[in-house]
Amino acid sequence: MRTAEPPGRVVLLNGTSCAGKTTLARALQDESDVPFVYWGIDTLFDLVPPNWGGGRGGPLSREGFRYHRPGPTATGHPVLEIRTGPVGRRMVRSGQHAAAAFARGGDHVVIDEMLLSPDLMPAWLSALAGLTALLVRVDCPLEEAERRELARGNEPGLARGHYESVHDHGVPYDATVDTTTGTPAELARSVLDRAFDAW
Repeated sequence: MRTAEPPGRVVLLNGTSCAGKTTLARALQDESDVPFVYWGIDTLFDLVPPNWGGGRGGPLSREGFRYHRPGPTATGHPVLEIRTGPVGRRMVRSGQHAAAAFARGGDHVVIDEMLLSPDLMPAWLSALAGLTALLVRVDCPLEEAERRELARGNEPGLARGHYESVHDHGVPYDATVDTTTGTPAELARSVLDRAFDAW
C-alpha cells in the first residue's frame, strides 16, 4: 500500500504592491531543485466574480473587494487601498486553506501575499498550522515601488496605500529581502538557502 506523501514546505512572501514579491516568487520556482506551487493574492482575485471585485467596479464590491481612495497625502501623492467586505474576507480565508492544502498534499508552496489587514497573518498561521513555513518580509524603498507602479501602468497609490500596514501584524519574520539589493535569481537563492537551512 502506498504511503502518504510527507507535507510540503511553505515560503510566504509578504509585502506591498510592486515590492517585487511576484518576481521573487517566480525566480524561486526557477532556481529551486524541487518544484514549488505558486499561490498569490492575484490568484485569488482572478477567482472572484466581477460583481464582487472592486478593482473592476463590481456593484457588490462592498461585500467583496473594493478600492478605497482616502485622498492624496500632504505632499500630493495618491493613496489607494484594497478593502474587503464579509464575502471578500471569507474568500481570503478560503484561499489560505486552499494554498495550505497543496502543502498538506506533499507539494512545496510559495505564497505571494499582500496582507490587506493585520488579522490576516494570524489567519495564515492558523491555516498553515502543523506545516513548516518560512515567513519572508519583501521590501524595497517606497520610491522604487512607486516607480515600478508607474512603469507597469498600474493605477497609482496602491504601493503607498499598503506600504506600512502590510507589515503591521506583530508576527516576527524569519527573513527580510530588499528586492533592490540583488537580481531576482540571487535573492531567490538566498531565500531557498535560508529555507532549506531552517528545514
